[in-house]
Amino acid sequence: MKEFFEQIKEKVDEIKNSPGTIFGLVFPYFFIVGLILGLYFVSNIEYVSRQNVKPVLLDTLKIQDLTVQESKVIPPVDLNQIKTASTELLTEGENLYKTNCASCHGDAGAGGGPASVGMNPAPRNFTSKDGWKNGTKLSGIYTTLKEGIAGSSMIAYDFLKPQEKFAVAHYIRKNFVPEPDVDTDDDLKALDALYNLSAGTFVPAQIPVATAEQVKLNEFMNDNQTFNFVVKRFEENQNKVIIEKYLLNKKAALMLLVKDKNWKQSPNQLKNLAVKNLENNVFSPRIAVADDKELSQLYSNLLSIVN
Repeated sequence: MKEFFEQIKEKVDEIKNSPGTIFGLVFPYFFIVGLILGLYFVSNIEYVSRQNVKPVLLDTLKIQDLTVQESKVIPPVDLNQIKTASTELLTEGENLYKTNCASCHGDAGAGGGPASVGMNPAPRNFTSKDGWKNGTKLSGIYTTLKEGIAGSSMIAYDFLKPQEKFAVAHYIRKNFVPEPDVDTDDDLKALDALYNLSAGTFVPAQIPVATAEQVKLNEFMNDNQTFNFVVKRFEENQNKVIIEKYLLNKKAALMLLVKDKNWKQSPNQLKNLAVKNLENNVFSPRIAVADDKELSQLYSNLLSIVN
């Protein structure tokens, strides 16, 4: 028995001293376990690859209609004069700052005004030169006043005229900003080109899209009612022969005459309208060579129907 245990001990010592033998003994077990896991993965590949977590979509889309805006002329400014902080500009800038800016930025320009409570980010501290989005140059502050800053409570001060925005910018730079950066001539030229400052601009009037759509709908309804009335009068007209002689597509022609009021000024205006629409096969080409007498008869008959 002793010899038997000694043989076993020798075999164990032999295995300990032979890593290859150990690997040969344990490899089949690892292979079998890996094979089982691989078969399980393949059999469930459809579920493993499926994304069960719904993506989070950020609600950043904000639909906002246009506001009512009257047309206006923005007067030009002379950049060679307005780039200098004159006494008049600083006085104007102070008044505008106190009216429009101090409630958020404070009377001393350090932020913390009474209206700044709860604002995130907080209003700009003009006495610090850190973190200015558009810089402390005159052109940079003007840009901020012109466009506002997205993601903050700083709105665009587009209701101020260009000279007024320059006045505010000069006042802020003069009284609050420590050693503000100075514009080069190229900076001011770029600002002028961007906002057309030296030429001035005309801003057209605008109304909300919903209002414009309603106006167009009302016009269409009115035109449609008028058109139906005109068609009825046409059918009842005793002189349809001369009208039908010059109208290839009666309904299209009558609708055109309802929409375009200029032809009512004279027979020649009627002729001009008809000639412009010959290619649409609305009017007969005969109208282009009609004599004055027949053109006048056609004009009078159409006028009696459409009026």
